Amino acid sequence: MFNIIPQPNQIIISKGKPSFSLSPDTTVTKTDFTTEFRDFVKKQFDIRIHREISDDVSIKLVKSSEVAGEEGYTLISRDGRIYIYGKNECGIFYGLQTLKQLLLQGDGTVPDMYIEDKPLYPYRGFMLDSSRRFWRTSEIKRLIDLMALHKLNVFHWHLTDDQGWRIEIDKYPMLTQKGSHRRRRDRKTNDGKRYYTKEQIRDIVEYCRKRFIKVIPEFDVPGHTVAAIASYPELSCFGQKRNVASSWGVKHDILCAGKDSTLKFVYEVTDEIMQLFPDKIIHIGGDDAVKMRWSICPHCQKRIKDESLKDEQELYTWFMNKIASHIEKNGGKAIIRSCDGSDKEKPLDKNIIWQVCDKDMNGKVVSREGKMGRAFINSSSPHYYLNLPYSMINLKKTYEYAPEPVYGELLGTEAVIWTEHISSIKSLDFMVFPRIAAIAETAWSDKDDRSYERFLNSLPEYYDLLNIYEVRYATLKQANPSKLRKAAYGVAWRNKTVNFHRLYDLAEDEKSRSLAKKENR
Repeated sequence: MFNIIPQPNQIIISKGKPSFSLSPDTTVTKTDFTTEFRDFVKKQFDIRIHREISDDVSIKLVKSSEVAGEEGYTLISRDGRIYIYGKNECGIFYGLQTLKQLLLQGDGTVPDMYIEDKPLYPYRGFMLDSSRRFWRTSEIKRLIDLMALHKLNVFHWHLTDDQGWRIEIDKYPMLTQKGSHRRRRDRKTNDGKRYYTKEQIRDIVEYCRKRFIKVIPEFDVPGHTVAAIASYPELSCFGQKRNVASSWGVKHDILCAGKDSTLKFVYEVTDEIMQLFPDKIIHIGGDDAVKMRWSICPHCQKRIKDESLKDEQELYTWFMNKIASHIEKNGGKAIIRSCDGSDKEKPLDKNIIWQVCDKDMNGKVVSREGKMGRAFINSSSPHYYLNLPYSMINLKKTYEYAPEPVYGELLGTEAVIWTEHISSIKSLDFMVFPRIAAIAETAWSDKDDRSYERFLNSLPEYYDLLNIYEVRYATLKQANPSKLRKAAYGVAWRNKTVNFHRLYDLAEDEKSRSLAKKENR
C-alpha cells in the first residue's frame, strides 16, 4: 500500500512484488523539467539517472491527448518500466512528483501498478508575505520546490504593505530607496538588500515557470500603503510625512482616492509590474481600507460629488473598479482580497476575482457576489491562514474545512502565511508543514477520495519525504496540540501580537482632522 499526498484519484496495484527498480542503468526521457527529479534520486538513492531521447528508456514521459484534464497524468508501472502520460507537460511533471513518493516508499522499487490522476481545482495557491519579512531568493526557491512537490501551481507573492515595499519600480525609485527600509524588523534580515531587483524577480518567475507555477504579484491598495506614502507623501490625503511602519496591524493611512495623481501612480506601477509577470494577473489587495481620512479629505469628498457617489464605500468601489479596468485594458486580470463589501447599487466589477479570506464561503455577501457571476478563491481565515498558531487552527480543522459557494465559481484554494511574527525559515517551516499538505489535498483530490484518517496514516511517509528537503515541520502532536500545549501556544501568540498601534492611529486621526479644517477654511 502506498500513501501519496495529495491522494490520487485512482490507484490499482496489480502485483505486490517489485517490477521497476532504480539502478545505475536507469534512464529517463530527455525534457526540460526532469532536472529536479534526477537531483532527488541522486540525493536519496545516490544514483544519477541519465536522460535520453530514445524510446528505449526506463522512465518514459509521453504526451497523450487521451489523458483526462489539462493537468492530469496517468502513471503505469509494467514490465520493469515506468510510463507517465500527460495531456500537457505539467501533467507529466506532476506524475514525476508522485513517482518520487512511490520510489521513496518502495526503497527505489515500484510494483506493477496503474495511477490515474487529475486536480479538482485549477487554482492551487500559496501566498508568501515578503513585505513584513524580507526573504532571500534562495529561501523563496526552496519554497517553490516544495510547492511543486505538493502539486501547487500558483505562487502569490505579497510584495507591498505598510511594513515594506519590496519590488523595484523604475518610475518611482523612492519606493525602494526609502519604502523598503523598515527601522526595527529589517535589522534581523540576513541580506543587505531589502527589495527584489527586476533581474531577481525575472529569475524567480522563470524558476516557477520550469515547475509549472504561475506567479501572481500583489500591489496592495488603497490601504496597507504606509511604505508607499512614506516614499511619496503626496499620495495620501493630507501629504503628511510618514516612516515605513515598524509595527503590525491595520493602519489608518490610505491612498487618496480623490487625487488624479494617485490614480496615475497606481496605473504606472501596475504597468511596470505587468511587464515582469507574464501571466498578467495582479492582486490589488483591497482589504483593511480604513476610510476615516477619506471622510474628511476635500479631494475625496469632491470626487464623491463629481462621480455622483453616495459615500466613502462607493468611492472605494469606484477606485478599485478604475484600477481593475486599467489592468484589463492592458490584457490583465485583477484579484482582490475580501473587499469591504460590494454595494448593491454600484457593485465591484464582476470580472474581479475575489479571494475570500474573512467571510463564510456560504455567507450572504459571498452568495450575493456569486449570483453576479463572480469567481472566488478560498483562503478563509483561520483555516487557511498558516501564520496562526496550531492552538487556533490545528491540522484536523484545516483538513476538514472544504466549503464551496452556493453561487459563483470556486477556482480553488490558497494557503496564506503572513510573516510579521515569523522570525526565520525554521519557524516558517513549522507553521506551514504539515498544514499545507492538508490544503493541497483539498485542492487536488476528489471529495470522495479524501479521508482524514487516511491522511493521518500517510503522515509518516510524508514526513520522510520532507526530511529529504530538510523541512523543520511540526510533528503530529504539535500540529494537533493537547490542551496543555494549546494553552502554551496561545500564551506565546498573545505575547507576540501585543502592540499599541491603535493609539498612534487615533493620534494621527486627530492631526488629520486639524489639517482638514485648515484646508476647508
